[in-house]
Amino acid sequence: MSATTNTHRQRQRLRRMRFIATALLLLVCILFIFSCLNLSQYPALAYLKAFTEAAMVGALADWFAVTALFRHPLGIPIPHTAILPQKQDRIATEIARFIENNFLLDKTIARQIFFYHPSAKILQWLNQPKTHQQWLTFITQQIPGLLHSVKGDDFAKFSTQLFNNQFSGDKLGITLANILALSRKQNIDKIMLRALLRQLRRWLHDQQTRAMLEQSLLQWVGKIEKNDPSSWDRLKASLKINLTARIDDWVANKVLNWADSYIQTILTNPKHPFWYACRKQILKTERQLRHNNQWHQRLNISRQQLSHSTELHRSLSQLWESLINWSENDVQLPHSWWQQQINRLFLHLQQLAQQHPRFMLRLDTRISLCTRTVISRYKHRVTQFITDKVQSWDNKQMVDKIELSVGRDLQFIRINGTVVGGCIGVLIYLIAQWLKL
Repeated sequence: MSATTNTHRQRQRLRRMRFIATALLLLVCILFIFSCLNLSQYPALAYLKAFTEAAMVGALADWFAVTALFRHPLGIPIPHTAILPQKQDRIATEIARFIENNFLLDKTIARQIFFYHPSAKILQWLNQPKTHQQWLTFITQQIPGLLHSVKGDDFAKFSTQLFNNQFSGDKLGITLANILALSRKQNIDKIMLRALLRQLRRWLHDQQTRAMLEQSLLQWVGKIEKNDPSSWDRLKASLKINLTARIDDWVANKVLNWADSYIQTILTNPKHPFWYACRKQILKTERQLRHNNQWHQRLNISRQQLSHSTELHRSLSQLWESLINWSENDVQLPHSWWQQQINRLFLHLQQLAQQHPRFMLRLDTRISLCTRTVISRYKHRVTQFITDKVQSWDNKQMVDKIELSVGRDLQFIRINGTVVGGCIGVLIYLIAQWLKL
């Protein structure tokens, strides 16, 4: 139901109740006139006269009271009438204060949220198949927009400033040492080295790369020949044939084949000395990064140079722009990487919820505490917003809103005043007659 339709219905109901209350007043007026004109002929009409007389007084008094809330009765500026328009600022303040003191109770709301177990309810709702697909797709589609809100230059400035302010030489060394230690414990170093060695083998098997390496070896041998003319140059000069060039090609080919075979041996033998040497060097580098002051000084100098490097700034900016472009393409794919990561995080939360109930309890506690903090910090802004909003209303607009909300019920006051006033009038008449006896 739209707001316009609802307002129209409220106006119709209010108009109907006004008509009924006014019609009842007119009815008792007519009955009062009738009883006065025929009282001498029918003495029993004295009771009707007493009823209608008091009923008119009650109806008119309640009409005055109800009308005085919203406007001046009959347009006459009687003191203490049109209360709502004249007291608009005070009413706005009191409404806001009432809401703040009775509804925006941070401890009460936080307690209710905690006992509601919001984390379990949210996970249960998100786990529904239809809901799961909707929120997962929605969140994934928002990622490029979130990334777009940060410009590449801003990201580069923030990153370099954060790097420069948060990391000194020793902290940077310890951080790098921790990264090496983590990679060593998780065998990430071996995985990376294996990937590097496999890539080297692919390069050695590539014909263009192989030709380039052979040419480089020949150039290197040529330099050796020139540096030692007493041996190799004499031999080539004495042979006077192209046998030397063929031998050079054969030697270069053998060297590359030996390198490929050696790399294959390393990959197939987990106990090869190469792995021990690499692990030993990693441990040594880790210790140096963690404890060596000279390394810390070098890292500090490098950090300062990097923080002022225009090339680094440009690279970070380009990296961020590339991430945005890649994300825009990725979220359109059926099997988006972003979507997979978000879904994996959600599944991890589900496992934590099932395996560790205390995790959900702590999460509920955090949610309730955050809610309490937010309400305590911003409830004054809410009350101020309500105050400003009500004070900004036009007088007629405010009166119209309130009258549409409670005006129909106030018309019942007029009706009740008519009926109750008439009954009291009859009662007073009976008491007066009893006292005469």
